[in-house]
Amino acid sequence: MYENLDKLRAEVKRCKKKIEDDKARLKMAEDKLLRAEHSQIIADVKAVNLSPEQLAEFLKLVTAGQAGKPELMLDSDDYEEPEEDKDEETEDFTDEENE
Repeated sequence: MYENLDKLRAEVKRCKKKIEDDKARLKMAEDKLLRAEHSQIIADVKAVNLSPEQLAEFLKLVTAGQAGKPELMLDSDDYEEPEEDKDEETEDFTDEENE
């Protein structure tokens, strides 16, 4: 007599479990994305080859809407072309679920 209710309760339970699993997968994907974004930001900042003081000044100019090219902020004697590091270690962002 109550088999239909039992089936529906089981279906609700399965759906809730799937939602919990999906939320966990979403959290992992968001964490991976955040780490990848941070790595990209660090690589971009390193490529500009500015001192911390110069970077801070550049960021102030950017937020004020007055920034041009970063090398314009530097004395010509201070500016060095960034070197490309092909041997740099990069983080492997493989799917952690499959490891």
